[in-house]
Amino acid sequence: MTGRPTSRVLSPHPWRLFFPPAALAVFLLLHGIALAAGSATNDTPQVNLGMVPALVGANPPNLVDLGFATNPRASSSFLGNGLLGRAMGFGPNSGVSIGGILIGSGNWLISGGVKPGSTSGTVALGLNMNVDTEKAFGLPGGQFAAEFGAWTGQNVNGDAGSVQNYSTISTQAPFNRDELLQLWWRQKLFDDKLIIKAGKINATGDFGVVLSPVPVNQPYLQDWTISGLLYVPPGLNPTLFGRLPGYPNTAYGLEVTVEPTKQIYASYGIFDGNGATGFQTGLYAGPHINTYKFNIGEIGGDWRLGPQGKPGLAGIGVWGQTGRLLTPYLTYENGAAGFYAFANQRLWYQHPGKDTSGIVGFLQYGYTNDRAAEVNEYAGGGLTAVALVPQRPADSMGIGLAWSRLNRGPFAGAFFFPGVNSTSTALRKSELMMQVYYQAVLIPWTLVLEPAYTFIPTPGARPNLPAAHALTAELVALF
Repeated sequence: MTGRPTSRVLSPHPWRLFFPPAALAVFLLLHGIALAAGSATNDTPQVNLGMVPALVGANPPNLVDLGFATNPRASSSFLGNGLLGRAMGFGPNSGVSIGGILIGSGNWLISGGVKPGSTSGTVALGLNMNVDTEKAFGLPGGQFAAEFGAWTGQNVNGDAGSVQNYSTISTQAPFNRDELLQLWWRQKLFDDKLIIKAGKINATGDFGVVLSPVPVNQPYLQDWTISGLLYVPPGLNPTLFGRLPGYPNTAYGLEVTVEPTKQIYASYGIFDGNGATGFQTGLYAGPHINTYKFNIGEIGGDWRLGPQGKPGLAGIGVWGQTGRLLTPYLTYENGAAGFYAFANQRLWYQHPGKDTSGIVGFLQYGYTNDRAAEVNEYAGGGLTAVALVPQRPADSMGIGLAWSRLNRGPFAGAFFFPGVNSTSTALRKSELMMQVYYQAVLIPWTLVLEPAYTFIPTPGARPNLPAAHALTAELVALF
């Protein structure tokens, strides 16, 4: 639900008053640990974003999907190249990794939508710290992590009348915000077959994640990106808007994952479900415990297809929301439920057994009968061409299509998008969105540039909005 932007000064962040001195104290403490652990012994980044087999001839141990750099809400791990941690003296054996990501996005709504001809932008900053407790303290299987995030921007998606959100980095109001995004502990037990994670979590990085490549031992068969689409649906199924906690509205919860083999898993999560009421959990550092809960379960697995061993994965999940929810029908419903499915698959290798160049595809689906939800049904997919441009082995390009059937309440438009000037108070019956992009890795591990074109023939915020055409340029810097 969109709303009236608020000032940073008025945002409910009492912890912000002591964050700078607390951050300084943590910095000095960690610097002391770093000096005790010894300085870095090499220049290898702690997180190897942008390091692809075609560039370096080997599969790095901490390979991170490049698609996460432009759709970070889908990332379970933190994004960055560890430069900040190395500058502080943390070596590869210290167990401490500190880094971050800075994203600048500019948009031109060429025509259509709510504000044709308008320009807008967003700048987002993420700072993160990971502690491998076995390396740092001798506690096997543990990981502690924290992340701080800040945004400043405008109503990018609202200007286009986009329900599915053509810009993933742009937030809902307030558009200027700073948050404690994540603070959690993860523990692996019983030979990594049981994994428990608790704290403030970006759950969209752990459930319904179609953008995760399948880990493959052969370096030249390893997918290092599934898609770099800049729109939201690959990172968050639209039927889960306002339900599954994720950037910028992460939430406290508990996750339990069982992995009986390396190929299959089953996960369950329970989270603060106040986001379903429009409450923005991301703006508060502490938990909110009441009757509103979000429960989700997912099973999935991966495989190798055909004689070339093309990797693929699939998952299916069900979810339930508790609590009394106000609907656009001006009624209340008690709870809601839905399900979703996703899959990705390597479709073609240009040079089998030699490099990663080729084509990858993905599909998604979701459904809910939730009368309080913006989206009741979603289907989408995309294709990605990897390393097919000569002399550009780290680049990729892709196309995606997203379709959503929207809430049919007679006041749904005014309910979810109250600022739109229209004679109608409803949403359009459905929204279709297409996007094409080119992702250029300018500096491995460090700098990614991505231009994209988005066409929305049926903007969903109102039935009578004209087709929207938008250009986006996004620059991602890792440190």
